[in-house]
Amino acid sequence: MMENENTQLGLMMRGDKLLFVEAAMTQPPRLLTADVMHLSVPFDVQAFGDQDVAAHYSTTINQLLDRFAISAKRASVCLDRRLVLLKRLKVDQDMREMDIRQQIEWELEQVLVAPRDEYHANYEKIKHDRDPYDQIVVAVVRKAIVSFLQDIFKSTPLSLNQVDVDLLAALRGLGILKVEPRPLAALIEIEPAAAAVSLLKNQRFLSQGEIKFAQYPLNEENSEQIATLINDEILRQLDALGDEVLLKNIEQILLLNSGAPTGVIYSLQRLQRNAMVQMIDPLERMDHALSLEAEQLIKDNPNRFLPLLGLFRA
Repeated sequence: MMENENTQLGLMMRGDKLLFVEAAMTQPPRLLTADVMHLSVPFDVQAFGDQDVAAHYSTTINQLLDRFAISAKRASVCLDRRLVLLKRLKVDQDMREMDIRQQIEWELEQVLVAPRDEYHANYEKIKHDRDPYDQIVVAVVRKAIVSFLQDIFKSTPLSLNQVDVDLLAALRGLGILKVEPRPLAALIEIEPAAAAVSLLKNQRFLSQGEIKFAQYPLNEENSEQIATLINDEILRQLDALGDEVLLKNIEQILLLNSGAPTGVIYSLQRLQRNAMVQMIDPLERMDHALSLEAEQLIKDNPNRFLPLLGLFRA
C-alpha cells in the first residue's frame, strides 16, 4: 500500500465482537482489509464509564492495527441502534432551520427519560421531489456513550472521525452499492432468534421494529412461521404510519442475511406478491483487495458489514 494513500477505518463493537473494515477513500471506496476480533468484555451499557474496560477496548484496537498493518489514522464508529433513539419528523418544506431545531427540541422533551443536557442530538433533512414535506431524521445518543468512545480512542493512534448509527449507515451503504431504490421498501435483517424490520421510503429511514421468534428455530421447517411474523411486523408498521403511506404496498424487500432459509424468502415473496425480493451482497459492486477469508466473512455477515461500508460514504 502506498504510504500517502488516504485510508479510513470503520469499526463496530457489538456484543463480544469487534468488526472492522479499512478502505482507501477513493470514489467509490476500495476495500483493503476486513476481519472480526473477540472482545473479552461485551460492549454494552454495563461497560460504559468503566476505565478498565475502556483500556481493554483500546488494547484490542491497538492489537488490530498491528496485526493487520492498518495504515489508517482516522476511524469512524457504528453504534448499535439499540443504543440510539431514532425519531423521524415531517415538516413543511419552507420551515426555517431555527424553527426545525425548536420543533426537534420540543419532540425530544416528550420522549427523553433523562435531562436533555445528558444527550447529543443530530439530525438530517431529507428532501424528495415527489414529497410535499421534508423529512427530518433525528438521532439521539447519551453523551456518556460518546465520551466513552473518546476515552477508548485516546489510547490509540487513531482519531475518532465520526459516530454513526448502524441502521442509517446501512442505508448509506445501499447507496454505495447502487441498489436501485423503490418508493416503499422493507429492509429485513434476520438473525438466529430475531429479525429487525425497517421500512424505507426512497431508500431513506421511515420506521423500524424488531420481532423475536425464539420459539421457531431458524430452519426450513419453520420458514412459513418466521416469514409470517416478519410480514405481520411490516403490516403493523404500515398501519402505524397511517395516511403517510397511501398505497400500503411494499415494492421491494431487501434481505440482509446470507444464511436465511430459502423457504423464508419464498414465503415472504408469496405474502408480499407486489414486492421484488433482493438478497444484498455487500461486495457485489465494491472494488476491493480483500483476502479470500475477508471476502467470505463479509458475505457471511452482510448485516454487520453493510453499515461499515456506509461509514465511507461522504
